[in-house]
Amino acid sequence: MCSETRVYPDAPRASRLRWSRLYGILAVMAGALTSIEAFGPAGSATMALRGGIALATFVAMALWIRGNRAAFDYADWCECAAEKITVRVIPSCRPEPERPPLEDEELERVVRGGHVAEPEREVVLT
Repeated sequence: MCSETRVYPDAPRASRLRWSRLYGILAVMAGALTSIEAFGPAGSATMALRGGIALATFVAMALWIRGNRAAFDYADWCECAAEKITVRVIPSCRPEPERPPLEDEELERVVRGGHVAEPEREVVLT
């Protein structure tokens, strides 16, 4: 995007990719597959365990990618990207809720001396 390198001390830091977690997931799954081949039962149970471990591996990798999606997005940005990007903000069309009108006594309890105070609460003991 640009070739300038500026460092802002108060700029938010981009999240980093957690590669060690992905490697840990793959190591655990490879160990599980290896142990099934060496010590697992023979026949269709081995095939079911292989399929279950492979499915668990892909689910874990998908969750890792989902957890690191912001870091993947920030990896392609340069330092001056915030100056070059325009963000369009669309206001909501939702109407504000109407508040019921307060009577004079309630208004005096809520507003005291020009500042807003908490309304008094009654305590009922049984």
